[in-house]
Amino acid sequence: MRAVIFWMMGWLVVGATVGGQEVAVDELTGLKMAPGWELVRNNCVTCHSAKQFLQQKGTRETWRSVIKWMQGRAGLWPLEAKTEEEILNYLEANHGPGKEFRRAPIPANLMPVNPYASAARKEAEEKEKKGEIQRVKP
Repeated sequence: MRAVIFWMMGWLVVGATVGGQEVAVDELTGLKMAPGWELVRNNCVTCHSAKQFLQQKGTRETWRSVIKWMQGRAGLWPLEAKTEEEILNYLEANHGPGKEFRRAPIPANLMPVNPYASAARKEAEEKEKKGEIQRVKP
């Protein structure tokens, strides 16, 4: 029985992949034990659960803006430049945008009618349907 429990605990600890390699996962926080994870644990998980960001994905700039927001609004202390860069390296590598970064946009024909649409927008949509104007894709 003990062997099964230890085997299960070992299985729970290892289970994430980073760059195609198996990486251990900290069983208390759920953080991937990749370079920089201790800094994330010590600076981020001190105030809130890692569950707040384990499911999130963001670019380096997105994570930087989250850090700046927390410093300005949520009481996060100033970080040394090196510490901030290492935290950003970890978040970018382990919680950066991937193929499944966002869901696909909902097709317009499945969207509900917008009760706030302006007359100009309605006119443009009608002209688009008639082929009088073409929508420019970003």
